[in-house]
Amino acid sequence: MKAYHIYLIRHGMTQGNDEGRYIGSTDQPLSARGEQNLKKLAAACRYPDAEAFYTSPLQRCTRTLEILYPGMSPRVVPDLRECDFGDYENKSMEELKGDPGYQQWVAAKGGVTPPNGESVDAFQKRCCTAFAGIVDELLRAGTTRAVVCAHGGTIMFILAAFGYPKYPFYRWMTGNGLGYEIIVTPQLWMSAQAFDVAAPIPEDAPDTGLAGLQDVLDALEQDGENG
Repeated sequence: MKAYHIYLIRHGMTQGNDEGRYIGSTDQPLSARGEQNLKKLAAACRYPDAEAFYTSPLQRCTRTLEILYPGMSPRVVPDLRECDFGDYENKSMEELKGDPGYQQWVAAKGGVTPPNGESVDAFQKRCCTAFAGIVDELLRAGTTRAVVCAHGGTIMFILAAFGYPKYPFYRWMTGNGLGYEIIVTPQLWMSAQAFDVAAPIPEDAPDTGLAGLQDVLDALEQDGENG
């Protein structure tokens, strides 16, 4: 039976990522360091080939695809965008630590919606529905290799909802520019709406056992010195 390979890639680093800010619906570009790190990773490692490309509408994702897959024309999927953190957008934990509502939100682990923001349930539903639509489109077209560039939260919810092995949401955290290969078989998808998580990507990046892009870059640099 035909297998479908989908590569979920998190966008490169933004200034807000670097500063530990909640950058959800804020359409922040990649930082200069984020662009540089992506180019280093693309030069040192092999990102998988694909026939179709999908992206969140936010520029940090579209630009990531331009760097990793120059010349490709992705289809923009609005519901792949990151969660809207409402009044907490573009703010750091340090700036919010004195806000009782923020402390309640953190303690509730998703059980409370940020003021003027998006609930966890609404976010999970829209990004998983969007991803299921992509899978169904690929199956109808017979397109067996696709890249999806999205956000950390989006990818984590997709993997927690559909992926095997079954892990909690936070187990699927991945660094900027990194991600996972998943394998969809039509029978499993149609019967259980599930897929297998095959491996981290890019495929030849050092296995640091950590989620951060900087750990991978440091390991690559060390390998180059040793070589």
